[in-house]
Amino acid sequence: MRESSTHPQRSFDEWRDTIAPIFDVQSLAPNDDSGFHAELSRHHLGMALVGHVATTAQRYERSESLIGAVGVDHLLIQLYEIGHTVLDLGKREAQASPGDVLVFDLSRPVRSHASDMRAISLVLPRSLLNLDGNALDQAHGAVLSGRDPLGQLAGDHLRAMHRAVPTLDTRSAPAVAKASAQLLAACLSPSLMRDQEAPATMTATVAKICRFIDLRIGDPTLDARTLCSAFGLSRSALYRLFAPTGGVLEYIRRRRLARARLSLNASTLARGGIKKLARQFGFSSDEAFSRSFRSEFGISPREAAQQRLLMATNPNDDSLTNWMQRLIW
Repeated sequence: MRESSTHPQRSFDEWRDTIAPIFDVQSLAPNDDSGFHAELSRHHLGMALVGHVATTAQRYERSESLIGAVGVDHLLIQLYEIGHTVLDLGKREAQASPGDVLVFDLSRPVRSHASDMRAISLVLPRSLLNLDGNALDQAHGAVLSGRDPLGQLAGDHLRAMHRAVPTLDTRSAPAVAKASAQLLAACLSPSLMRDQEAPATMTATVAKICRFIDLRIGDPTLDARTLCSAFGLSRSALYRLFAPTGGVLEYIRRRRLARARLSLNASTLARGGIKKLARQFGFSSDEAFSRSFRSEFGISPREAAQQRLLMATNPNDDSLTNWMQRLIW
């Protein structure tokens, strides 16, 4: 179902509460009450969110603990219309200027320092983009320059999406979201693959294997032998394909944790819930699941569930959390 929500100008405190499920923010305005403002509109397309945001200068952070507590397995793609931002991605920095398209992987940590800005935003499930696992890992912090043809194409598409969504027919929304994902993947792919030597046939195979893994993620027997049999590959060939992502077993582990985290955020953790989640996503035991979860996100599954409950103590049907978690993927 297509839904819309438009909000008037907000103070910093209101904005901080609104954006808290996605980013921790700190205003750079001289006075939070009088110097800061933010405006947000958004449209829900079932498989995607399209929005428009304008704020004064701020710092924002998406930490491992926030990812663990309020995780979504989606990409945030923004077209900067006004303003600049500098991203701290840990081992590197990225910058975006007016006309550039910037990609955030919301399952990854980031810090940013942004000037007064205005941007069009699109949120899509990672699974909609026909990219292999390594390319998706490289997408975090990717910038499509507004001076380049593919960046211009991506930017023009985001502008067209933003113009069209208020009157878009509900029945058309899922197909439009899928088509948008494919167009943006095509725009991103050359820059993500620029430093890789793998031929197109190899990356297409990895993309198929990644989709297979997501479909079988709860199967505890999912391993290298299963994948070799399903795709007619030798072990050495499979290992070479997944070497850029840390290995095939590491990729399966991270995808299991990501899916478990999403399930944890979408439901209340009842008695025995940790063991149920562990079994549902192919972990050998609840102890192994809890150890892996803490290693990945810095908190335990139970602590993540408690943080989720704290955020839901004053539920708001129009909250950004609810909108994000209702995305179909």
